[in-house]
Amino acid sequence: MKRNWRKVRRHIEHPEVQALLVRDFNRYTWGRWRQKFEPGMKPAQFESCDWQFEHRGKRPAFWAYTKHAACHWLVNFTLRLAQLIEPNRQWRIITSQKHSTVWDGTSLLFDFNFQAMGISPQECFEFACEKELKPHELLQVHMAQHWKKER
Repeated sequence: MKRNWRKVRRHIEHPEVQALLVRDFNRYTWGRWRQKFEPGMKPAQFESCDWQFEHRGKRPAFWAYTKHAACHWLVNFTLRLAQLIEPNRQWRIITSQKHSTVWDGTSLLFDFNFQAMGISPQECFEFACEKELKPHELLQVHMAQHWKKER
């Protein structure tokens, strides 16, 4: 992401990419805190974990599209983005209770959160590789559990 941000940035504002981000991430923010996620907002605006506070220097631009523990609500956005950036790859979502990410079916992962948090691609794959969706299939996401109900 860091090295190829120019390729990514070109497609961030694509209408379908933004529509998926707003639709799914609103299910996270509204379910969790009863706050709307609207067009133009970034997931990092809702960060509630301190994973990035030890970082020195300028924060990478792609961090604006990360949110700790919200990978399931960001994965459809990430899938569509990967499809626009590398359209010849057979991108698909791999998912588990622990993590959801985007994989090309061979050797490449496309994952904002785990890359930002310094988690290795191998660990990312292992966390997510419980269920593999068909190439281009979106993950069905529901309203996140409200913070008062979480234990």
